[in-house]
Amino acid sequence: MPTTVREGALVGLAGAAAVAIWFLIYDLAAGVPLRTPALLGAALFEGLRDPSALVITPMLVLKYTIVHGIVFIAFGIGAAGLFALADRERRVLFGAFMLFCCFEVVFVLVVMVLAGWLLEELPIWAILGANLVAAVVMLSLLFRRHHRMPRELLSTGE
Repeated sequence: MPTTVREGALVGLAGAAAVAIWFLIYDLAAGVPLRTPALLGAALFEGLRDPSALVITPMLVLKYTIVHGIVFIAFGIGAAGLFALADRERRVLFGAFMLFCCFEVVFVLVVMVLAGWLLEELPIWAILGANLVAAVVMLSLLFRRHHRMPRELLSTGE
């Protein structure tokens, strides 16, 4: 089990880094470095509702980055656990596929319900693109370690 936790933490951190890099590039292209983590951090920790009132501070970015990392580590541990189970029962890979899909949908729904105004500041394509990049990074690490093929995700046959 400690190997699964260690693997999951690594996979989660890789996914978190992929999203962070995506949004760093997105923010740099917009000419406002670190705006996305500051915006999300201000919404989460300070109840920000008016994006024009955002003040980007290192502490706000750091606090959000820590939460972001913890969420991805927890998700990575869950995914690594499913892949460990899939080493014994291949059909569990479909569960991993569903976990990744549900994570994407739940994240967008949470943003829509708790802070719908964020979707005006962060276009849905940017959020989905970041999560797609994270999923590819995380799944590539898991598939390589567990010697499975991506096409096995949707197959239940032996």
